[in-house]
Amino acid sequence: DEEQVYFTPKSYLSYLQAYKKLYLIKYKELDMQESNFKIGVNKINEASLAIAEMKKILSQEEVKLKDATEKTEKMLKDLEVEQRAAEKIEAEVNV
Repeated sequence: DEEQVYFTPKSYLSYLQAYKKLYLIKYKELDMQESNFKIGVNKINEASLAIAEMKKILSQEEVKLKDATEKTEKMLKDLEVEQRAAEKIEAEVNV
């Protein structure tokens, strides 16, 4: 013996109103999640572009650093040669 449930027009309208209210709440929640997701994706894309730009700058700076290092090493070698020559002259003068 199952009990039958009857919907009267008033209870059916109340049911539809409750369903509509719940639907709107869930829709707003999903809309907010979608918005947050899009913001996150945009931030990730911006970060990717920034990283690519930084890598480009870094590679340019590495070239400059390599050139500066080579110049510094050459200067050190020249200074060593000059120092040896000066020491040789000093030794000759002291003799």
